[in-house]
Amino acid sequence: MPPSVEPSYLRPAFLTAALGAVLSLLVSAGFVLVSGGSSGSSLISLARATARTWLVAVGSGIDAGSVSFGLVPIGATLLCVVLVARAAAWVVGEPLDDLAAYTATTAGAYGVIAVIASAASASGDVSTSVVRAAVGAFLVGGLGAAWGVTRRHGQAERFWFTVSDDVRLATRAAVPGVVVVLASAAAIVIVQLARNVDRAGDIWARLDPGTGGGVALLAGCLLAVPTLVLWTASVLIGPGFMLGTDTSVDLSGSQLGNVPGFPMLAALPSPGSFPAWVAVLGVVPLLAGMVAGWRVAPGRRDGVTARVALGAAAGAIAGFVLGVLVGVSGGAVGPGRMADAGPSVLTPLLVAVPVMAVGGALGAALAHYRGDRASQPADASSTGRPSLWRRHQPAGAARRGSKS
Repeated sequence: MPPSVEPSYLRPAFLTAALGAVLSLLVSAGFVLVSGGSSGSSLISLARATARTWLVAVGSGIDAGSVSFGLVPIGATLLCVVLVARAAAWVVGEPLDDLAAYTATTAGAYGVIAVIASAASASGDVSTSVVRAAVGAFLVGGLGAAWGVTRRHGQAERFWFTVSDDVRLATRAAVPGVVVVLASAAAIVIVQLARNVDRAGDIWARLDPGTGGGVALLAGCLLAVPTLVLWTASVLIGPGFMLGTDTSVDLSGSQLGNVPGFPMLAALPSPGSFPAWVAVLGVVPLLAGMVAGWRVAPGRRDGVTARVALGAAAGAIAGFVLGVLVGVSGGAVGPGRMADAGPSVLTPLLVAVPVMAVGGALGAALAHYRGDRASQPADASSTGRPSLWRRHQPAGAARRGSKS
């Protein structure tokens, strides 16, 4: 009986998952040491705090008695994705034949490591969710592996889940639509932070974190920026977000009570109604959908119905991606009234998909008719009417020659 041959993707997949987890744990250990977040001086305490920090970063949440932290720190999650991608680029030196199997195996192995870390780091009344750790780590490992190999070997086309050209076109066109909304939200966050920098400084001074705590607090502030951007995107989409029970921020105004003492929350608007012009920002998702629809194969010569349908699909995909990102950005940040923070899970998705689909249809229709006009000859003589430049030519042989 011939010996079984080990698939070529197994070893690099396991190495990528292990190296990605080690890099993430090293960064988490540095954060814990700088912030002084490990209770006790033993290596076991440090190891548990490190594992919990990493698990929270991939979305496991953490429970400590009556205190629950379920919010997904999007910035920390993105950092873990980058570290796995870096590991994949180091490990996979040569192009692989089966990229899908490599990516799935890496994601599964990374998820298994997270499950083991979640079970091993539980002690007393402090624990992380094993299920959330497994799911979050699976997604982080898969995305990081796919991104790292793609950047190293440029094989992005092999990751497509379909051979349909229309699906590929709609998916590619959805990207600028997502970018428009997120860029608009990021601009608003930057403006708000610039306007309230004094308030952020006062919060920092009251916290008095010291040197090590200040480094950790600064890192936490930077990692919180993507979450604030997604919360602002939820405001642009319509549903807004909460920061505690019976509090909300949307385009109509801010109804906030006491908020946690975190410097980045200085960007939150002051309580009260917003000026009437702020409601204009509600058209940003529609415009973003139009951008997606406009980008659907501008050189195609399909009928208007096909173009509009493809543009609507591009807008819907962009809305779906935004809705999912916004929906996972919320969660509990403490006990009592702080058990509800961020956008709701489903409402942004249910609003973003139809709004951006309508925008995509409008953008595709505009691109279709503009393309038709652009494809017509500039010389109107084909319609039997003399063009302007010919009417003003002097009579003579030159003009007669131009008509020949």
